[in-house]
Amino acid sequence: MSNNNHDICIIGAGVAGCAMAAYLADNGLKVVVVEKDLRERDVIIGELMQPGGVMQMKLMGLDSMFEGFDAQVVTGYALFLRDQKFSITYPDDQTGRGFHNGKFLQKMRSYILPHPNVSVIEGTVTDLLEDNGSIKGMRYNTKEEENLTITSPLTVVCDGMFSIFRARLSDNPKKVSSYFLGFVMHDCQLPFPGHGHVIAADPSPMLAYPISSTETRVLIDFPGEAPRKGQELTAYLNDKLGPQMPESIQPSFYNAVKEGKFKVMPNHLIPARPRNISGAVLIGDSLNMRHPLTGGGMTVALSDVRHLSDRLIGIKDSFDRQHIDEAVFAFYRDRYEMNASVNILADALYGVMSEPDLREACYTYLQKGGDNASIPLSLLSALNRDNSQLLQHFFMVAVHGAKQVLLPPTPANIKRSYKMFKSAVQIISPLVLNQSPGPITRATFKVAEKVF
Repeated sequence: MSNNNHDICIIGAGVAGCAMAAYLADNGLKVVVVEKDLRERDVIIGELMQPGGVMQMKLMGLDSMFEGFDAQVVTGYALFLRDQKFSITYPDDQTGRGFHNGKFLQKMRSYILPHPNVSVIEGTVTDLLEDNGSIKGMRYNTKEEENLTITSPLTVVCDGMFSIFRARLSDNPKKVSSYFLGFVMHDCQLPFPGHGHVIAADPSPMLAYPISSTETRVLIDFPGEAPRKGQELTAYLNDKLGPQMPESIQPSFYNAVKEGKFKVMPNHLIPARPRNISGAVLIGDSLNMRHPLTGGGMTVALSDVRHLSDRLIGIKDSFDRQHIDEAVFAFYRDRYEMNASVNILADALYGVMSEPDLREACYTYLQKGGDNASIPLSLLSALNRDNSQLLQHFFMVAVHGAKQVLLPPTPANIKRSYKMFKSAVQIISPLVLNQSPGPITRATFKVAEKVF
């Protein structure tokens, strides 16, 4: 059985797939979406959307999706280091959103399900249809039938972090940088309501942010292997990490640990290395992932959706394979400028937070306020995507920290200062190179690596 009455077929009805279906359909394109499970999901990913992501939704006319399911307005970040704390507000009164990913997704699905230009199928995509090296659609199974096919001029693959088609459509190296343990705290008294909370804990960071009017998500980073289970994990959370939480959070934290409803997810580093294959395109987490410390995943995915969709909408009156392939090529070509700062910052900040001296330097640098705080937060929020400003402030943090530990200039402190700056170079250089920068930037970092 074959179905080919569509301009676009989309694999996956997650945030990226739903947003793309909605935006394309609102602009007159016929779309079919195949999703393996349309039930509301319970996950610990995709729950904090930065203002840059909210802005993308507004630009696509989809900002009504935040209404009606207790999504929380997030106005900035609060940072904690031992007994110190301060907060920073997003620039220009922009706001993010905290929510249950499953509820947000069901709101988006409720928009596309009755849409006259969208067909939503609950089924499992098993293969891509290929003809002379080009992709012409997909093969899928439903609960009732197998070996069904859909053909269309373009197949958009956005089946998430565990994409089964990434290897076929890209040469992306995949690395698990750490694991997040997540659970929900109830009736938590956040020190800074309406803020994401970053606790610069030892040995690695913890996050807390509101996902409903009564619930707060906690994410705890575990470098290396996934956290162990049972009494060993409970003791670690209660004895090692609980005391590092802000005092007002601790009662809810300990109650949630006692409840024991934990979820674990791997944190991936996957730079974008797409193959330019006619008839198919990767977007969102299927193409590219970064550490979720900065909450940049949905923002990158929605940026992909809008910029690719705008190109497709622009050629809908001449929707042939050549114009589509040109649109996809242009999207891949220009994607670096759109998302490099978000990708680099996520893993760079994680590296900084995992190094005690750099962690201290980052905290005291941001604590100065002014441009030291406002520009980094504009980059974290993805409202500012200036790669040069990202590199400038990253190295300013390193220089600031190196000066801090240099005084008094004893041999031990000089060695510590040198080691700190060397660590900063080693953190940032591979991340920049992963984003396929121009030859000048590449050469600069190769020189830096040789020097240090």
